[in-house]
Amino acid sequence: MTTFEHNPNINSESDATEDDGLSAVNVSGHSSKNKRVATRYIRDDIIVVLCEITALSFGKEIFIDFVKLNDITSRGMSFSSPHHITVHKKIVLNLKFYSEVAFKIPATIVYRSKKSPHQYGVKFDCDYAELSDHLLETQRTLVFK
Repeated sequence: MTTFEHNPNINSESDATEDDGLSAVNVSGHSSKNKRVATRYIRDDIIVVLCEITALSFGKEIFIDFVKLNDITSRGMSFSSPHHITVHKKIVLNLKFYSEVAFKIPATIVYRSKKSPHQYGVKFDCDYAELSDHLLETQRTLVFK
């Protein structure tokens, strides 16, 4: 008998009440404030240089600071710095791995803690698949946050 033929041994009324895995799922329940969807890597093998480009720099990067990386994803990162940097400021992050691979990433400051050293949240201007791949390939120790 094929799977499309009617099987008289199956009660069609009781089968209708079973979960077929295709019914609607109620997602209106509890939701947390944390909307992160990317894997966060905690690394100590990346040097992070924070720069900015201003109208007076004629398109050249101006060094702001070396910052301490807290964690990083393919969409953004968190770092600490004693410098006061305004939220919504456009920046350029120069990431250099110990493996000599480097990335230059335009980004925006989206969060700043109140106490110094300030912790900053940064959102990259776009997703960087190459960065994500390199983070995954070079991850040596598993550290969860």
